[in-house]
Amino acid sequence: MHQEEIEALIRRFGHPRRRNCTLEVSENAYNAWTRKISTGPVACRGEVIMVLLRLNGNLLLHTKDFYPSGVYRLLSGRVLWQERVEETLHREVQEETSLDVKVERFLGLIEYEFRCQANRLAFVSYVFQLQELGGELCCIDTGERISDFREAPVTDLPIVAAQLEHLQREWRDWGNFRAVAHRFVGDMFEG
Repeated sequence: MHQEEIEALIRRFGHPRRRNCTLEVSENAYNAWTRKISTGPVACRGEVIMVLLRLNGNLLLHTKDFYPSGVYRLLSGRVLWQERVEETLHREVQEETSLDVKVERFLGLIEYEFRCQANRLAFVSYVFQLQELGGELCCIDTGERISDFREAPVTDLPIVAAQLEHLQREWRDWGNFRAVAHRFVGDMFEG
């Protein structure tokens, strides 16, 4: 993690709530995460999570054409090694929604440790609250494979998290990972 960059984000968008999370994952999931972080043209050092509030106050959720049926979640995007977090945030909002938004606050920083036997791998999620200002919702990056959007009140985040935590075996590690941010954001809005 780049402490200087985090301090700059704090100056612009406020102090985030921090959470550390350790997840025991299968060997297949661990290897997939290792590849995602360390190799290829889209290798990343973390992700941004977009808590995007629509004009009506509901959160924007999405699903992809390869997800299990009925699974929706908060938007997110990879922070590439050569990118700054704020650049990623604006790029991903445009690619995934094409909406005009304002960054309201830096909600959270979730620091993960994926474990598989004796192996350890670090990953971080930068969580931002965004407010829609206008525009027309549509995904302009077909590589994202977003197949649908839906809106939900913030109070539905625990339900979304529970659904993610109870996915079938081949999706279990991914679902448990994705559920963390939904519970985290739900707790923040509840408090």
